[in-house]
Amino acid sequence: MAAMADRGKPKLKIAETIRLILREFESKDAESLYDLFQDKEVMRFSTGTLSRDETDLWLESQIENYKTLGFGLWAVIKKQDREFIGYCGLVNFPDILGRQEVEVAYRLKRPFWNFGYATEAAIAVREYAFERLRINRVISLIDPNNIASINVAKKTGMTYEKDVMLEGYDYPDRMYSISKDGT
Repeated sequence: MAAMADRGKPKLKIAETIRLILREFESKDAESLYDLFQDKEVMRFSTGTLSRDETDLWLESQIENYKTLGFGLWAVIKKQDREFIGYCGLVNFPDILGRQEVEVAYRLKRPFWNFGYATEAAIAVREYAFERLRINRVISLIDPNNIASINVAKKTGMTYEKDVMLEGYDYPDRMYSISKDGT
């Protein structure tokens, strides 16, 4: 049913960088997402790998977020060969320590780690949030052992703010943040 709804409707390109295109997800991305979510190392700092059904639900939730929030997580595509390499985008948190927050989140397939793609995509998403959506502040919530993601957050200009305990977690994540004015 979702595949039928996607036919003939062009997907919105969110951002373009020197090497990447960020665009809305569509139902045809399910298999690529499933491959991403099946890699135990990619999912190491998450809740674990996802089944096909869980992947489909995740994908549906992102497509719904575009309608209800006007943003979500977006497919990251290499310009050179149009290959899906992961996702990067925005996640809404209605209440973190009494404050609504919008997170810049990213996850890439392992063969694309350590080439600067995550940083490139995260900077584009940060700028999209500030310029297009007029969001004044963005955060990233990162497992304290995920040094690679912490480095990406720092390269996007974010600084460590505090540790936060999210519902359902048994340890705190580190919260990095940046405001539109650079603070």
